[in-house]
This record gives sequence, structure tokens and C-alpha cells, in this order.
Amino acid sequence: MQKRKKIDTTLKERRGILCLLEKLKQENITLDEMEEIGATLKKSGKRALRPLVRQLWRERSGDLISKYTYLLDFFEDEVWIDQLIQIALKRRDLDNDGKAAMLAALEGYGVDVSSPPFSTLFAGVGNPLSFSMPEILDRGEEGLVSFMEEFLLYPREIQLIVIRELPSVADPRVITLLEVLLRLDCDEVVAAALTALGRIRDERSVAVLRNYLPQGDETLLKLAARSLRRLSFLGVDIGKTLPQTSPLPFHGCFASPPDGDGRRSLVISRWVDADTLTVLYLQVDEMRGIIGTWGCRGVTPDEFAEELTDIRGEEGVVAVDPDYALLLARDALYRSTENPLGLPAEFYVRRGMFHDDELVPAQYHPDFQDCGLRRVPRLSGGSEAFDSLFDDDFFSCWFMANGSVYDFAEEWRELEKNCSGKLLAQGLESILERFCRKLFAPEIDLIQRRLLLTADLMRHVGRESSLVEKTVALASSLGKYELPYHFHPFLRRFALESMDMAREALAEGYDLRQHPADADDDDWDE
Repeated sequence: MQKRKKIDTTLKERRGILCLLEKLKQENITLDEMEEIGATLKKSGKRALRPLVRQLWRERSGDLISKYTYLLDFFEDEVWIDQLIQIALKRRDLDNDGKAAMLAALEGYGVDVSSPPFSTLFAGVGNPLSFSMPEILDRGEEGLVSFMEEFLLYPREIQLIVIRELPSVADPRVITLLEVLLRLDCDEVVAAALTALGRIRDERSVAVLRNYLPQGDETLLKLAARSLRRLSFLGVDIGKTLPQTSPLPFHGCFASPPDGDGRRSLVISRWVDADTLTVLYLQVDEMRGIIGTWGCRGVTPDEFAEELTDIRGEEGVVAVDPDYALLLARDALYRSTENPLGLPAEFYVRRGMFHDDELVPAQYHPDFQDCGLRRVPRLSGGSEAFDSLFDDDFFSCWFMANGSVYDFAEEWRELEKNCSGKLLAQGLESILERFCRKLFAPEIDLIQRRLLLTADLMRHVGRESSLVEKTVALASSLGKYELPYHFHPFLRRFALESMDMAREALAEGYDLRQHPADADDDDWDE
């Protein structure tokens, strides 16, 4: 009796594997999708590995070769590493892009391509980053900031390509750059950086990956663990006790009151060693969070004190305790999550001066229930009480600066040229009414918050309780005010101060309306 042939039940699975490999040819495929494809192929074992290796024998596109070699990482190395070496040695049909992709893959998987026969086969072929990155890294933190500024402007697919190429740069300092990339709020970028770290045979890669393990979501933690296993396979001791690199104590923290546009400055200094500091300067917007960052590392306390003298004069910062400074920084970081422009590039470089749990984004709302105020005092004292507030140093920057303010200021100047006496007074009253209706009414809640944050800072630095009470009372009065806002003594003074500043600028030949970028200038001169 003839023996029946066994039915092939793997046909559907093999077709699925080929479909997944075909999907890699899509130009807009994301790293998450590639990870999902890799995890699916891994379940099929050798049945998926064989067609993947066949594609590497045939493919000429450098981009696809990079994608195929990326998926090899999902399989046991001893099964395919010899095949990859044979492909590199025997293929003679690859152009420079294809050779560069193959070279990057071999380097990433621990093959020494600087020795024969690879050094001959790949002569003249190199990763452009191999030439540019050492020059960037030679510039220290300035180079890292420049790189990040350009990197954040790249489309996501270009960012991922750049990260994939970093392990092929023969300079262990790229580990520092990858550590910075782990701070970005983008899972695709973080995943690519974690994978890249697993391809750099250096103890510092182990340190960065181990430091990352207490954070991140489950998928990213699995990637970090896999990269550690890869480093172990490449001969790096991942169990070795590494020196602790936790940040040292703070040296000093400083904050300015919010200004009339809802911006303030934070300055944080921390010890690097027994003799030098690292310093971070933040410009914070009440809605957009952190909009400006710059800093320096390796400065002496005397150098910082000299710089701080200038900042105190320009920004009005006062000393605060570190816990309070971190509350303000965490609130700014929280608000940055709603900012479509994202965080400044330099912030990602400087963030390493903090513990992981020190800068967790969180809203901060000042609470005056337990600050010794038995009740929020009523508004009293008329305009004179608020004149004294505007004379206080904490209100020295309470004026608005934008194109609309300059429009009203110019109208006031023209009014003075053409009118006097009662007509001038009536005209100015009309300007004030329209100013407050247009600029203050839509922002009254924000103005209240600025006042409460100012009172909060007063309280934290030990200003008189009567001044704190007066500022809290003023904030409370704005929400209950039923008359037109130009009758409110504080808002009236606020409007006049804003227009006065604009009038002075116009008299000196400067018109903000002709320099719109200045009204929203997020760049600080160092």
C-alpha cells in the first residue's frame, strides 16, 4: 500500500514571513513596526532566518541591507554571524552605499573590519559620521549641543538612520551622545539609541544601559536588557561593579519673579567635584514651559559668582532652596509637554546633571492655605497700595512687550501731539479701556497666576508677610472684579507701565513691530 505524503502545514507561515520581509521595503516604516516584525520572525526561528539571509545575498540597496541586518539581531548570533561574514566577503556587486551598510552591520555585530580581508574589501568605503563625529565630540559640550540642534530638525527617519550609524564611529565618546538621546521623549529614538549602545563594546555602554534599567516602559526595558546580553556575547563584562556617578549636592539655586509677560528665569548650580561646578540657566514661559536653556560645566565658584552678579542685575533672580527650584523646574517641564516646539536642544545635554527622579514633570500650584494667612485679605487702600507694589523689586519687570502694546503707545504719542487738557485725558482713558479689554481680559487668569507665583516666591525667600498678603489679595481681587478692567488700580498701572516702556523705546528709535522675532525671542546671549 502506497504511503501518503505528509501535508505541508507551514505554507501559510512561510507566506506570512515573505509578506513581512516585503513590508520592509516601505519607505515610511517605523522602528516600532520593524521591532514588531522582528519579534514575529523570531517566533518562526530558522524558517524566518533562511529567507532573511537570502535577501541579504540578493539585495543591493544600502537602506534595505541596513533593515535586514537590523532584524538579524532577533536571532541567535551563532546561527547567522558566519553567513553575514560570507556575504560581505563574496559579494562583488555592491555599490558604496551597499558596502557602507554592510560595513556598519559587521562593525555593529563586533567584527573587526580594520584587518584583512575586510580592510581591503571596504577600502575607500566609510561612514560619513566617522569623519564628522570626532570633530563634533572634540568640541565637548558645545559640540553635543550643536549636534542636538541639528538632530532635532531632522525628519524621524533620518534621525533613526543617524543613530544606527553611530556604533560604526570608532570613538567611544559617541556613548555620551547616545546617553543624551535616551533623554528624548520619543520611544522610537530611545529604542534606536538602546540598540546602538548594545553594539559598542565598551564598559561605558554597560553603565549607560544599567542606569537606564530603573526607568522606561516594558518594551524599552526589554531592548536595554537585550543590548546588555549582546554586549556580554561580544565579550564585555556586564556584571562588573561600576563606579557610581550620581550627581553631587547642589551649590546654589536662584529664581526670578514672573515678569509681565509670564516669563521667569531659573539658575541651578551643582558641584561636579571638590573645585568646580556645572551650571544650568533656564528661561521659562508660563504656558510653553522651558523655552531657553544654556549652561556650562567646569566653572569655579568664583567664576559663577561673577556671572551671577550680572544675572541678578538683568533678571532679578534671588536665592531659593533646591527643593523649591526643582518644583518650578518640574512645572516648567510639565508645561513643555504641551509645547509643539519641544524642549531646547541644550536642555537634553544638560539634563544629565540631575537624578532621574529630580526632574519628573509635575504641575505646581502655590497653596496659601497653610502659609499663616488666616484668610485672604480684602482689597483695600486704593491705588496707593498698588503703587507701592510696582515700586517693589519683585515687580520691576511687570510690563508687557508686544506689537499691540506698541500700537497703543504710538496712539498715545500721537494723542499728545494733537490734544491737551480734557481732550487728552479723555483720549488716554479711551486708550486704557481698549488696552485692558484687548490685552488683559483674555489673560486675567494668567495674570492672577503670575501674582500668586510672585507671592509664593516672596514667601519662600522670607519677605514680609504683609507684602505676601497684599499680593495674594490683589490676585483674588482680579477674579471678582466686575467693573471694566481699566478702573482696577493695579491693571491701570500695569497698562501705563507697559505703554511707557514702549514709548521710551519708540523715542529711542526702536520699534518692536519691525522686529517681531524679538517679541518671542527664545535665544539668550551668553
